[in-house]
Amino acid sequence: MSTTAVLDVSIGLIMMYFVLSLVCTTINEFIAQLLSLRARTLSSGLDRLIDDNGLLRAVRQHGRIDAIDSLVDGHPSYFSSQAVADAIIGSLNPDKPIPGMSDVLQAAQKLPDSNIRDILLSAAMTVGNDVKNFRDEISTWFDNSMDRLSGVYKRYMQWLSLLVGLLLAIGINADTIVVVDSLWSDGSLRAEIIGMVDKTVSTNATLQSLSQTVSTLPAIEAQVRPFPIGWTNVSGRTDQNWQSSVKGIFAKILGLLITGLALSLGAPFWFDLLSKFMNVRSTGVKPDKASAT
Repeated sequence: MSTTAVLDVSIGLIMMYFVLSLVCTTINEFIAQLLSLRARTLSSGLDRLIDDNGLLRAVRQHGRIDAIDSLVDGHPSYFSSQAVADAIIGSLNPDKPIPGMSDVLQAAQKLPDSNIRDILLSAAMTVGNDVKNFRDEISTWFDNSMDRLSGVYKRYMQWLSLLVGLLLAIGINADTIVVVDSLWSDGSLRAEIIGMVDKTVSTNATLQSLSQTVSTLPAIEAQVRPFPIGWTNVSGRTDQNWQSSVKGIFAKILGLLITGLALSLGAPFWFDLLSKFMNVRSTGVKPDKASAT
């Protein structure tokens, strides 16, 4: 088997991962919106940051925060750090919605022992008597906290991507081992898929444009049709009797697991890799250097 054939097999496999990853992305976004995952994560994060129930309730009822809740039907996915800082400062003492630093310090000292009390007192000691600098300090603290919360949300989405990828691989029987074996042994199949990939990538299409193109069921079906996937009998498949032996069952589970893990890496990863492999293929494999004489 030539080096070009090995490269073609790799490109075909990456193309399958890319197209199915686009499907996973669509499903992930639908689930995230359906369950309001981003909004729930933000709400839970705000509860942990402002860990005094009385202050938290006052902040949520503050005009800067309540107005955002009203605009998005109570499920905001983002809070401005300035809005949160204003809400916290204005909620420390309801009798003084525009307090001075002495008022802020007195109100913070009256809070029960909590993380938010420590944050406020630390910020107050840092800025002295400047309320504006105090507000900026709280804004910076909130922004930094949201950065960490974004990491939590990304981990949620990674687990969701893995679950969706595994279910999709099982649902359509996208078995990596079978696909590699079929591409390796069938030159005409490789040529068909490489031609499809070449049309897809050689137009200098961006990931966004490809995502929009491969967004309908007919388009998805057209992209995956050449691949030996699916549970029904397909010509050229080598796993039709996989359930007849322990080795076949193990290989099937492993092949589907590899696909699910690959899909969890996301479409951007596979698109970049696909572009690099196609560039290598178009320029040819670098020949070995002649040995010195």
